[in-house]
Amino acid sequence: MRRLKDKEVKGLLREVIGRYPLAVGLESARSFEEITVDEDAIYFADGAPVLIRTKLGILPSLKFEKLLMSLPHVAVDMGAVAHVVNGADVMRPGIKAVESDFGKGELVVIVDEKYRKPIALGFSEVDSTEMHRLSKGKVIRNIHYVGDELWKSFGKPV
Repeated sequence: MRRLKDKEVKGLLREVIGRYPLAVGLESARSFEEITVDEDAIYFADGAPVLIRTKLGILPSLKFEKLLMSLPHVAVDMGAVAHVVNGADVMRPGIKAVESDFGKGELVVIVDEKYRKPIALGFSEVDSTEMHRLSKGKVIRNIHYVGDELWKSFGKPV
């Protein structure tokens, strides 16, 4: 794990707040570290995994609940959970509730219908209005999920 320099932290915070204005609280973190996983990076603030950088850009980790709460949510039925946490894209029949308005291509948090826990992040293939109208087809491209290589790296020793 590599500790970020002050200049790197400032640049990272500027980028994150530019993309996610509600990423509050990160400015008060006392330390930022980074680990790399293949070509991706995980950023830890005070030891907690808060951000990931992939070829898709900077994203919140599934552990950064404060930021996840500000993003659009879609709830999937319990039968879809096992597929989603194995990396499957979200299909319309598995969605129980579209809980927010969003546009095509937006980052969406996928939660399970029973416990409302974040299980994945994805990019919407259609906007929320269209998602309500559809009855079949892929509607969210899964990009980060519980159990993926990044998730497994969250618990690596500091």
